[in-house]
Parts: sequence; structure tokens; C-alpha cells
Amino acid sequence: MTPANAFETHVGHFWGILNTRDYMRARFALADTVRRAGTLDGINEALDHLRDMMRLCRSDNMGLRDIIPSLMLQLDMDQECYDFIKWYQTEGQRGDYDWDNMDLPFFNIKGANVLEDVGYLDRKWGGVQHLSAVMLLKLKLLIDIINIKLARKVTTARLPPELWKRIELYVSYQTITGVQQKLELHVKLLARTIQNLNEHFVSTLLDADEYLYGPPESYSAGSFEEMLLLLHSSYAAWWQHEGVLELLQSAKSIPAKDSEEEIEGMMDTFTFRNNPGSDRSKEELLDDVSRNRLWGYFSDAVEDAMSLSETRPSEVKRLEAKAAWEAEEAEERDFMDDDYESDSD
Repeated sequence: MTPANAFETHVGHFWGILNTRDYMRARFALADTVRRAGTLDGINEALDHLRDMMRLCRSDNMGLRDIIPSLMLQLDMDQECYDFIKWYQTEGQRGDYDWDNMDLPFFNIKGANVLEDVGYLDRKWGGVQHLSAVMLLKLKLLIDIINIKLARKVTTARLPPELWKRIELYVSYQTITGVQQKLELHVKLLARTIQNLNEHFVSTLLDADEYLYGPPESYSAGSFEEMLLLLHSSYAAWWQHEGVLELLQSAKSIPAKDSEEEIEGMMDTFTFRNNPGSDRSKEELLDDVSRNRLWGYFSDAVEDAMSLSETRPSEVKRLEAKAAWEAEEAEERDFMDDDYESDSD
């Protein structure tokens, strides 16, 4: 039986009242509809609905906590997003937290340090939705730093020295570089944790157009369907922030060039021919290899993004490494030839 004034007497317990569930489902459908409209007003309205629904049902039986962070990021509510996730991944994970006690603090973390260590997120059963949102947040900040450094390179050459020195009083290059390095490390650590939770993250994110056909009816942790659901609720936030997906695509393209010459050798190995996936074409194998090596080249992609040179730093490194390898090979051949001639004598 539905209480006469449930909105006053049963706030926080709505899902426990069977007759309120249709209301919650209908309100979620409304929020999802305005969210998918993609307008600023629609995203704001969707966020308002979902946050209020969590007030009505604190235990969040509908999983609204997985959708809210991406909406906040779309609205540039970066600090609020991080505070929300920090609460859920700390206080919300306490085994003794009483979700039925409305007197306990709820989402009371404010101003958490976005640059703090991400180790607390490295849990066996962590939510890939929250981890990916934190990764996107840190990538957003990293793109901002890249743009600051690019602007510095351009303006240094054009502004009078005395004016630029005044600007540098307020913008410490060393501090920015330190933050940049910390963000790069955090992104790579988060990537490792996400990969352990769901191996489909990178492939679906970078080829999202193939998978944005609608959410799955059900999913299990670590499944491909889990990533489809993640894309459905959060891809707009990734796509919206210019430079983020481009940076990841760049990090994938660098190992693709590095690995191109070794692919045929890989395909000729006994291990490749006698394991699942041996029917892949050269192009498919190269795509898989470059995707698997993406995070190892992530810092190179960041360096490329900050460069104004016509030749990307990663390409310079690749060519230098190739030249060094060829020189070493030539030296080894010369040594073998000399050794052979000595034996002949």
C-alpha cells in the first residue's frame, strides 16, 4: 500500500515501496529522453531528475549513480563530479553504512583533491563507470594543460618580453609540467584498472560508432554488454570534450607505425597460428596490437599534441630508433663477415 504522503514520509526509501516503482521508472524514462536530446537544457533537466530520484531512493536500486557523473562532466561540473564519485567510492563502499538511516551524511564530500592519488579506485570490484568518468575528467584537465602550453609557445614569440614575464608570474611553467606528469600517470593507472575490470573498454570507446545502436537489455560485470551500456550513458561526454578522443586515437596510431613491420612476423609464428584469432587479417591484427599498446605510448601522444613542429616528436623518435637498429644490424653483419674471413684465413 502506498503511503498517503510518501514524498514527505518515505523520502529515501521509495524503491522499498512497490507502488512507487512505476513512478520511478516513468521519471527515469523522462530523464533519459531529455538527456538523449543532447541540449544544454535537456542535460540539466536530466541531472536534476536523477539527483532528486537518488534523494527519494538513497540505496539507488536503479543504478542512477552510474549515469550522473557523465552528465556533470557534460555541464563542466568537474569538481561536483569528482566529489560525487569520491563519496561513492569511499563512504559508499563502507560495509557498515546504513542506507536506511536518513540522518547519516549523504554526498557530503566537497572540494576533494582532483589531483590526489587514484589508488583508492583500484579495487577488484570497482565500477568501470566511475573509473572511466574520473579518467575523462583527468583527460579534460590534461587537454587544458596542453592548450596552455601551446598558447605559451605561440605567445612567447609574439608578445613583448616584459609582458610575457608578467604573465609568467601568475602561470608557473614548472608547476603546470608537474601537474601534467601527474595526470598522465593517473590516466595510465586508471587505464590499467579499467582494463582489468573490462577488456572491451578501449575497443568500444574508440570505435563507438559501431556500437551506439542502443543499450543492452542486461549485462554482467566485465562483459561487452557492460561497455555498450557505458557508451549509451556517457559517450556524449567523451565526444563533447574536444581533444580527448583525438589524443587517445593519436596514442593508438603511434604503436601502429612502430608495429607495422613486425606484424607479418607475428602472423608466421606457431603461437599465432595455433590460437584463437588466427583468422585475423594483417590490418585487423595491427589494429589489435596498436590498441593493446596504446597506453605505453600515451605520453608520446601528449608530447605530440604539444608540438608545433611539422614532424611529430614521436615520429622523430621512431625514425631515430629505426636508424639505430639498422646501424646495429649492419655492425653485427660486418662483425660476422670479419669473423668469417678470419676463420677462412
